[in-house]
Amino acid sequence: MTAAVYLLTYGVVVSWLMPAILQRLTGAGLNPRLGVTAWLTAITAVLVAWSVAVLLIISAGVGGLPGSSTVVLCLEMLGVPERSLTPGAVSLTILVTAGVLISTVVAVQVWRAVAGARARSDDHAAAARIIGTPTDRPDVFVIAADRAAAYCVAGRPHAIVVTTAAVRTLDRAQLAAVLAHEDAHLLGRHHHVLMVLRALAGSLSRLPLFTRGAGAVATLLEMCADDTAARRHGNGALIAGMVKLAGPHAVGGLAVGAQGVAARVARLHAPADRFTLGCHLLLTTSVIALTVSAPVVVNLICRH
Repeated sequence: MTAAVYLLTYGVVVSWLMPAILQRLTGAGLNPRLGVTAWLTAITAVLVAWSVAVLLIISAGVGGLPGSSTVVLCLEMLGVPERSLTPGAVSLTILVTAGVLISTVVAVQVWRAVAGARARSDDHAAAARIIGTPTDRPDVFVIAADRAAAYCVAGRPHAIVVTTAAVRTLDRAQLAAVLAHEDAHLLGRHHHVLMVLRALAGSLSRLPLFTRGAGAVATLLEMCADDTAARRHGNGALIAGMVKLAGPHAVGGLAVGAQGVAARVARLHAPADRFTLGCHLLLTTSVIALTVSAPVVVNLICRH
């Protein structure tokens, strides 16, 4: 039971304190893939910790753990009198019921949100294939629109949408770089990752790790796709394509969009030096290792 308490506490601490740390580490996009790994590790660690805690509580209720020597020993180590906090049958029943109920509600909400997002994405991709004009690539379709835009839609099959204004605005190299960016999203299954993260953020909206994590990972995945496209077609073509597609909306338009484009262009235009990247790799890897190992270390301390 004490291990369950520690795991629940670990999840709460990580959920509230880790977002600020991860934002400082990953916000500049020095290594976006590692940044995504750091956020997903923290989110997964919290979910696993809480799931294991619920299982331990259920096991305690079934096995009659209230009088076990392990609980008594851990309570004594913490300076807590045995009779004051040792859970009884009624307390365990309440804990088990609450744990199962909350877990079930969250799981159902997340599943429904992901299923709904996937269905809408499939419909969008199918509509793009019906409405759009086919090109020499079977997954790229051109749609008439006055605003220059290009985006991809995960579906069965996928679709990459390019507006007629974008075709007129971009030259051949820039269009190729933009399409490579969208290809990277589809090949990396970025849409599916974001569907799950946004579903979790919607169900656990009071926890900063999930709400801020969804937005941070979305930005980092854009940077990951930028890196893939830049390796294939060069930074210059991709930067020019990004700026042209942003157009007037990147200046004086929505602040979030403007900041996102500016940050992405800045990191492509002036990449960090090797020393900075090395320090960032070491620090971020250490944070990931600490996130994973912390609950194990705490549990071992409790057992001894």
